[in-house]
Amino acid sequence: MSVRAASLLVALGVVIAASWVTRMQESPMVLAEAFVRAANASDRTALENLVHPDVIAYLKERDPERWEQVLAGWAGTRFGAGYDIVVRPSSEVALYDEVQQTLVFGDRLRFRFPVQPPSHFLIIQMKNRSPLGANDERPLLGSNAVEAVREDDGRWYVTVPVVEILPDF
Repeated sequence: MSVRAASLLVALGVVIAASWVTRMQESPMVLAEAFVRAANASDRTALENLVHPDVIAYLKERDPERWEQVLAGWAGTRFGAGYDIVVRPSSEVALYDEVQQTLVFGDRLRFRFPVQPPSHFLIIQMKNRSPLGANDERPLLGSNAVEAVREDDGRWYVTVPVVEILPDF
């Protein structure tokens, strides 16, 4: 095989792989399904490929420990066969402040999105898991996840916040 033929085969492989990854993230639902598959397989590379590159660059430079925690957490998450995926625009999430680009829980925990703020939130909820705040006795099997996402140039990505603990007032 000539060098030129080998180069063309490599280029074709790259184009096919890039096309597959783009299709893999063509909508929030498709992105959520890819996230579930990658998490269940503990595939850190596949999980990282779902995150916006600007977010990865920011976290690797400014808070590499946080980036490692995020990847390890995702890779340790397992979803069973029965789950629902809900896509909510960020404007419909009461805890999200679009002006400040923050999601605040309680009075002290803030998730700030300094790079690529979310346009939507994916809620992946196990069907056999009690909803947040429910007082029933159903078993808590599997995991729930809430991931911030956004579209950029026709492709959907997960975006990762910076976690901040606010001081007591």
